[in-house]
Amino acid sequence: MKWSWILAVLLLNGARVEAHPSSGLVVTDKGEVYFVHSSVGVARIEPDGKLTYVKRSTGGHWLCLDREGVFARTQPKFFESITPDGEKPAIIFADGGAPISVGRSGALYFGSNWEGGEKHPPGGLTVSQQTADGKLSVLSSDLTRMLRRENTGVTGLAAARSGLFVASPSNIWHVNVKGGVGRFDARVTDCGERKPDFRGLCVAPDGNFYAAATGCGCVVLFTNGAYKTVLKSERPWSPTDVAWHDGNVFVLEWTNPNGHVSDGWRPRVRKLARDGTVTTLVEVKENLPSR
Repeated sequence: MKWSWILAVLLLNGARVEAHPSSGLVVTDKGEVYFVHSSVGVARIEPDGKLTYVKRSTGGHWLCLDREGVFARTQPKFFESITPDGEKPAIIFADGGAPISVGRSGALYFGSNWEGGEKHPPGGLTVSQQTADGKLSVLSSDLTRMLRRENTGVTGLAAARSGLFVASPSNIWHVNVKGGVGRFDARVTDCGERKPDFRGLCVAPDGNFYAAATGCGCVVLFTNGAYKTVLKSERPWSPTDVAWHDGNVFVLEWTNPNGHVSDGWRPRVRKLARDGTVTTLVEVKENLPSR
């Protein structure tokens, strides 16, 4: 079975938590940190380090911010806005399905299994988009062809002024506003011969992007044509998502995220400050139950 189909099955099956732990982390303009605690729900980290669950869910994978509140009064077709009606930014939650990101145009981008026609089921074969009035379309036919040719799938998304950044296990792609596609071919030196297994992405205001290289246990920054490691995770931790706020990088990590839930999965969130200081904001002490 090809990787892209393996990914699609993992994202869409009923036992979502057994595919991999969440890659859902957002930070609002107020500095509020939310993350998906797989099989438990969406948690907000309070100033005292305690967790408040704003959404309960037995699944859970991805989050994104809708800063302008495009979906603040209407629900996306395949996903869920979990903030009160009219609130900005809105927070959109993917219980399963696919990575998500809201662009500056107001479109909701999501990984999909579009294969032609009008149907855009969430998955990992390409990227589709939904407008606020519910219209669905594929983002870029070029991206679809390239992913199919590389026999790979979509594992992370991050919208930017220049277009959309798309993660796959071995590469990161950029789709510009006209649908043209480029690929970042630089090597992650800390990975050695391993695949980086890119998952969560975020874009800083200067246009440079950060990526969680889950397979290598590090967070990388792409700048000056190369990947630079900015944070390493000690075993058994590894990053699965990243978020940028006010010069700081927030990182969602899980124990054993490349293994099975029976290996022990539990999350923590750390903050890499602009001065290089690393702080643990919260660490969950209990593993997810093994099925």
